[in-house]
Amino acid sequence: FIQRLFAYSANLLLSLLYVFIWRSRFALSVQRRVNYYVKHLMQDGEGKMNKAMQWLADNKDPKIICHPAVVMFSDVFWGQLANQYFLVGRIYFLFTLIVFLLGESILTNLHDNDADTREEQYIAMFVCRLILYLGSMTRFMVQHIKNVISDCTANRVSKLGEFLPVPSYLFTYQEFGSFTLTLCLIIMLCLEPILHCIASEPLFNPRCKEAKDIRDVYSIVSAIAMLLYWLLLTDLTVFSMRISAFLLVIGRVASEVGLFLGALVYLILTFASAISSLNQKLKSFAGMHWG
Repeated sequence: FIQRLFAYSANLLLSLLYVFIWRSRFALSVQRRVNYYVKHLMQDGEGKMNKAMQWLADNKDPKIICHPAVVMFSDVFWGQLANQYFLVGRIYFLFTLIVFLLGESILTNLHDNDADTREEQYIAMFVCRLILYLGSMTRFMVQHIKNVISDCTANRVSKLGEFLPVPSYLFTYQEFGSFTLTLCLIIMLCLEPILHCIASEPLFNPRCKEAKDIRDVYSIVSAIAMLLYWLLLTDLTVFSMRISAFLLVIGRVASEVGLFLGALVYLILTFASAISSLNQKLKSFAGMHWG
């Protein structure tokens, strides 16, 4: 019903939401009792989760989102159900990030001349990357395959440009970042130096001759994946209103900062070309090619 109101008469939605609130006429200690009847906003007729919150969020109307009835049932959702699943998922994501950090940024940069210690280091690297590929990459792949099938089945597909169809869920930055991270992990698995050095000694050595040509490409993809891991971890800011507001402000002013940098580059090129045209003997200004 809420979805139909959004489509045909969004102005009536605020009036509908006030129906879910009952306020007593009598005051007790300067306070009035208020009842919120939000069961059917949270649960549909089949006993499943109602999609009212998703529809309200998709509409992006601040007046409706700030309505007391909406605030009440969203707080109930978050406080008694969603935050637990969200926190468990983020803790697992943080665990995979630590494993990735250990396997790619710490163990790979340890240099030990002891053969036994070096072999233990290689085994630890192999275990970290095995956990990363099996515990993180496969999880992301299953999640995105489900989302792609769901969007294609429901015809939620948008065209990028005029020819490239893209599932609608990828137009959110978190899902797009997760999809890009999945691609990076798949490329890392294909370029994995340990797999190319599987026949060399010592065991799980990633620095053999067979992997020399792909090591640089692997390191670049690994660095991109590391950046994406840290960027996706910003989801944890929902537990701090102050940090969330700070990130929101950064997102709003990022475009303005880009315009400022573009104007700065334009001014630098303008004055650099003008100064280089002057009749002067300073070597530093004898042409733009000197920097």
